[in-house]
Amino acid sequence: MARLPDPRRDDAIAALRELTAEHGARQGVRLARERFPDVPAGTWGRWRQQAVGNATEADAQALSRMAGEVRRAIPAPQALVQDPVPATRRALDFWAMLDELEHDARLMREFALARGADGAVKVRVPFALRDAHKMRTDLIRLALQQSEVAFGMERAREFFDTIIHAIGQESPECQRRIMERLRLVGGEAAARGF
Repeated sequence: MARLPDPRRDDAIAALRELTAEHGARQGVRLARERFPDVPAGTWGRWRQQAVGNATEADAQALSRMAGEVRRAIPAPQALVQDPVPATRRALDFWAMLDELEHDARLMREFALARGADGAVKVRVPFALRDAHKMRTDLIRLALQQSEVAFGMERAREFFDTIIHAIGQESPECQRRIMERLRLVGGEAAARGF
């Protein structure tokens, strides 16, 4: 009479496939093994082979899934050429990342503090509170630096537009020559990759 299959088999194989696709072969197999530590080594090896095959194949599958996500996050080259600032903003959404980090700092702060039975707030983990404050300070500094850069760029653009407009009022021909030269310099810089 044949032995009945282990009832954990399907769950283990599903966990192996899911975690390997998410974390890669080595890490995924290790994480799945932690969920099923009492499965004998030989049985586990057969299940692993059935679920993901060899490690190289599993890593290649995980990388191909990740490559698709990365490709979708990168803007098309035409978008980068048309208007670089919004395209860069789409590719690297600085403010959304900053919000996420601020949320993480808030969570760290909440973890570090505890409200007592009397309603008083007490420090439960001083190092976590210190790290949360340092993280928030760094985030504020980074946001201020980004704002300064954006303000500086806007001021430079306004200054440039004002000068070109004033030159155009005095001499439209001179304005045209300046604009042609600027386009030429911009094209040369783009060709060099700057």
